[in-house]
Amino acid sequence: MDDRPSLGRVNAVMGRAHVAAIRGDQETALALVGEGRRVFDIAGSDDAESDYTVPWWRFNIFSSLLAARLGDERLADEVQGEADRNLPAGLPRFRTHLEMHRGLMLVRQGDPSGVGYAQNALDQLPPEKHSLTLRMLMEEIRAAG
Repeated sequence: MDDRPSLGRVNAVMGRAHVAAIRGDQETALALVGEGRRVFDIAGSDDAESDYTVPWWRFNIFSSLLAARLGDERLADEVQGEADRNLPAGLPRFRTHLEMHRGLMLVRQGDPSGVGYAQNALDQLPPEKHSLTLRMLMEEIRAAG
């Protein structure tokens, strides 16, 4: 991967940040999310509603999951607030992601009710909108709970 700012680089750096978070390496994960933000500031997409763009709201959804995986409540509150304010109303699947991230945060903080919170969020979305990513996230939350 070269150093030129691009959406591909944003996705790759954020992917690496999530791997670090899953491995419990908070320092590396936070450094990578900072790098991802710097690349995003140069290469981020407009607000087009597409699975292939990375507008500000979507970058914050990436960061929300990372914060939940780390159990970093301060970061989660910040990025979830930004995502909530900027997420287009016509994308309920991404709103479900945010709610499920909140459930994961509860679980990471030792509150087993986070599993039910996340499941309830998923249940509010029509089953045909349940993506593989959402199903995998639910499994991660159950395993953490």
